[in-house]
Amino acid sequence: MLLNRLSLTTSMLILTVTVGLVVWAISDSYQHEELNDIFYVKLKERFNDEVSDQRIRFDRQVKSYYPAVRTYAAMVNIRDYLESVDWSSQQNIEIIDHKWPPAWLPGLSMMRRFVIPRYALLLDSSNKVREIYRYKNPMLADELINMEDDILNSSFGQSYITEINNKLYVIASAFVGEEDESPRLLIISPLDEAFLLATQNVADKKHIALLDDKGERVLVSSSQVKIPAGVLLSSLKDDYLTTVAGHLGSGSSDLLMQFASFVSTEDVRQQTAEVLNADRQIRLITAIAYILAFASIMYWVTSRIQRLTKKVIEFSGDMDIQQPESIKKDELLELEDRFELLVNAIKAETAALEHQALHDPLTNMPNRKLLNDRVQLELLKSKYKNSSFLLMVSDLNRFKEVNDTLGHHIGDKVLKQASERLKNALRRDDLVARLGGDEFGILLPNTSMSAADTSAQKIVDLFNKPIIVDGHSLNIGISIGITEYPTHGENLNILMQRADVAMYNAKQNGLGYSLYKSEEDQNSVDRLALMNEFRIALENNELQLYYQPKVDAKTGKIISVEALLRWKHEERGFISPDIFIPLAEQTGLILSLTIWVFNRAFSDWNIWKKQGHDISIAINMSVYCLQSTNLSGTIESLLKEYNVPASHCILELTESLFMKNIDQAKHILNQLDQLGVGLSLDDFGTGYSSLAYLKQLPMDELKIDRSFIMDMINNENDAIIVKATLDMAHAMGLRVVAEGVEDEETLELLIILGCEIIQGYFFSKPIPIDEMSQLLATQTLKR
Repeated sequence: MLLNRLSLTTSMLILTVTVGLVVWAISDSYQHEELNDIFYVKLKERFNDEVSDQRIRFDRQVKSYYPAVRTYAAMVNIRDYLESVDWSSQQNIEIIDHKWPPAWLPGLSMMRRFVIPRYALLLDSSNKVREIYRYKNPMLADELINMEDDILNSSFGQSYITEINNKLYVIASAFVGEEDESPRLLIISPLDEAFLLATQNVADKKHIALLDDKGERVLVSSSQVKIPAGVLLSSLKDDYLTTVAGHLGSGSSDLLMQFASFVSTEDVRQQTAEVLNADRQIRLITAIAYILAFASIMYWVTSRIQRLTKKVIEFSGDMDIQQPESIKKDELLELEDRFELLVNAIKAETAALEHQALHDPLTNMPNRKLLNDRVQLELLKSKYKNSSFLLMVSDLNRFKEVNDTLGHHIGDKVLKQASERLKNALRRDDLVARLGGDEFGILLPNTSMSAADTSAQKIVDLFNKPIIVDGHSLNIGISIGITEYPTHGENLNILMQRADVAMYNAKQNGLGYSLYKSEEDQNSVDRLALMNEFRIALENNELQLYYQPKVDAKTGKIISVEALLRWKHEERGFISPDIFIPLAEQTGLILSLTIWVFNRAFSDWNIWKKQGHDISIAINMSVYCLQSTNLSGTIESLLKEYNVPASHCILELTESLFMKNIDQAKHILNQLDQLGVGLSLDDFGTGYSSLAYLKQLPMDELKIDRSFIMDMINNENDAIIVKATLDMAHAMGLRVVAEGVEDEETLELLIILGCEIIQGYFFSKPIPIDEMSQLLATQTLKR
């Protein structure tokens, strides 16, 4: 039985609710019918009273037509108008049609006190229509214009209702003057929907209608859409509650009609439902109170069993074992089920902890511990079988930049796709493990060095294809270091260390993969140490910016400075940017380093601005920075933060930046150009540039490489190249900077050739900010 499977409290509660619902349904049905009958009778009585008021308003409106026409006919303006016209000589003239109140009618303000006629006709003494006022109403039927004398006479002295062409009209007329042969004013109104609506209260939801003599058919109603003319009353009984007030007694008529009022049965049902629902709510509240009281008693009965269940739940919570909030069973059965659930959960948790201890939570790949265990097992097997195996360490090339620019959630998706590519590239028995970050370890059992190239190249080829993540096409790339047992080591630590050395060698030299070589080991250790020291130097703000001026060739005035990075190591001394910039690119620190340069350079620019110097500042950009999709937004934020005009910031980029991906370069450079910063092509002539590419890029400036400038006095070919470059740049609307100027003769030749901006040791070597500030203050430059 179903109740036996439920708790005692629940079983009794269900039984009580079921019985209560049956009793409530029976009483509700009885009370609903009784109250419905009573309420319906009361509404019927109220509607009978209201229909009398509606009929009185209708009669009043009909009867008002004759007093209105009599008043309008007695007014001075219509008499004056008739004296001004002579109809006796105009027997065949056309009827004058007025769409606005004519002179022979009073103004609208006057008519609003009586009746605003839908139609007003002015007849001559022979009862021929001469003029008609109809406002926006259609022209009257010919039967109304050429009205029969008996109808016309019936309309005199009263409001007369007649039927013409199956339509009802209210007609009233009066003579203009004292004699019967004088002209006559006639007002006509169709007894239609608009007329009926005008007689009633606008807010009233009930409809009225005129019925035929027998009260069987609708002649006209106040809602022709819902109660159209001609419909039989019997067909409306389901939709409307109808009250007939008897035959009309208003004015005079040549036909008998009855007055009726309609109210929607749906409205009646709604009003009845409101009363019944209120009664139901009271009985429902009583039932709920009874059920709550009963539930409280049953809860006390079962609470002692539930205490033990609660302790089981608390223990499960302490063990991080999920228990359902409620199990709808008998308390003893629930306790038994919870114990069983607890046991099963502990078993599953044990298995999950074992899996978690050996797998990476993000990629679900084996982790370092599982790789170490497998390598140890392979060491034992290989020693016993006298066989070899390969151990690889791989690292994604530009993963940190993805994290820094697109966020860690994108980085996580990249790692998942990278792990899938690695697994797809290897055999079923091979093992891929995530060691941490973007570093992966790969074990190829029973494999010798002869197969290393094939396996590694397959992985590199897969990672040369872009990784697509959330609409981003990311060229990540991979670097792999390879060691072989027993050739490169006989224990795990040595093999891992030497695979790491080979991996960094592959990354530094852009090789894709590299086999371990002992001669590279020491250099790799030093390089790893230097990488770590550079990271610390950047974090501790130990780097410096030096500045080299750019000078207007004609005036000798400093118009810009180029920011150059310097690193003076406490122990190693001065370290060239050619060394630590590649380190920053390889470790993914280049974007952070570039942002550091922007912050320091813009801060120094503000110092010079306060000193009254209006100069631009040039900053070098790495190829890796152009891979940041938000580069333009980052620079824009920094410009606003330091209040530096975009036109005072020049970004210097080398040709190699564009040649690797011209489409991406165009997109990023167009964003920077729209931002308003200056774009300078550095080291022009030393790379692989194509003029076809150059004309597509929004560059503002060319910097001729120093290799062409330094010897142009003695080398005619260099001078020709410089001259051709200047002519080409000027033809393209670009300004030109000559760097590497070290003597006055070179300066004078560049001025003759038309070079605008000069940079070199002849003016100043790169100097720190204090010396640069002093140089700007004195402007004492060599000429």
